[in-house]
Amino acid sequence: MRRRAKPYGGIAAALLAAAAGWFYFSGGYDRWRDEKSVADECDGTVAVDEVRALLGTDDVSGDTKHRAVDRTAGEKSRDGSGPPVVCWLDGPGGYQQRAVVRMEWRSQAWGPHIESGRDPGSFTTTVPVPIGAGWPGMVNLAGDGAAATVVLDCRNTDGPRAGDSLTLFVHSWGSRPYEEAAQRVRLARFATRTAQAAAREYGCDARFGGRVQRVGPLDSGRPTYRKAPPLAEAGGTCAGIKPGSVITRARETAAGRAPVEDCMLIDDKGQALFRLSSYYGTFADDQRMKTQTGRELDSAVTKPLRTDFLFRAEAACPGSPRQAVFVVDYRDGDHDAKPQRGYAREALREFAERSAARHGCTHVKLF
Repeated sequence: MRRRAKPYGGIAAALLAAAAGWFYFSGGYDRWRDEKSVADECDGTVAVDEVRALLGTDDVSGDTKHRAVDRTAGEKSRDGSGPPVVCWLDGPGGYQQRAVVRMEWRSQAWGPHIESGRDPGSFTTTVPVPIGAGWPGMVNLAGDGAAATVVLDCRNTDGPRAGDSLTLFVHSWGSRPYEEAAQRVRLARFATRTAQAAAREYGCDARFGGRVQRVGPLDSGRPTYRKAPPLAEAGGTCAGIKPGSVITRARETAAGRAPVEDCMLIDDKGQALFRLSSYYGTFADDQRMKTQTGRELDSAVTKPLRTDFLFRAEAACPGSPRQAVFVVDYRDGDHDAKPQRGYAREALREFAERSAARHGCTHVKLF
């Protein structure tokens, strides 16, 4: 007499099918797919929850269309000597709602000024705001959105990353407006979290900061100059610079440890006359090469930086590279530059010495 087979196998299959259906229709599959595409696109350095918070949507994905041209993920060697990645992260609006993440080694830097969204020769560029919380980074308006930059020095004493640094750039737009304080914090947290994960992934022994709680308002450039506060009240990067015969106001970077810092000196008509800037890390590399040699790279490689600064200065810094660069640029306008040269040189000296002290640098020398 044949025994009837017990229906356990059929029950188990039915349960598995039901679970799979629930997983699919509850949105679990979509979340898994998003997480996988983001991980694949960015070498696992980006947390999908951070992308969702930044773009303001639960529907995010890695944009693989750019992979053939821009992406180098998966090409790193086991010792971490290979290149980091460029990855594109999209909300449902595609280009209208996007974050682009680029990482590069200082030893292989392409164009940090361009990637950070700042034009080093423009008086209409926005003044960067330090990320703070112990992070060597900055946030600034860029194009239709905003950009965040984090520069991490590698403390490795041997191997391919010895003496190198990792720079992370994030450019995001089409989500919430960056006039909102909370959105600036989301961008800063996304950048610092990704930089930390990237440093670990690519073998850079870096010192990290803490959780970002606040990022100051982002300056929109020229439209704000007429409303700039008096120079005598400056408490950031313009602090200590005395008003001049025509200089009465200033727009400044908050005192901190941003890789680029600006002090815009503005005349009584609301026109920016001088721009003082400090450059550290990979940004110092770029400016030092240009200001000392005047050599312009092939335009197919990178956009040349300005070489006609009124004055420049350098300082010796810990870490690598061991120099910072400080410059003062002059805007042709209603005032003759010659009577202002002495004022500009002393302004640069005060600016450079204070900035160098904040960054632990010494021996400021003017040229």
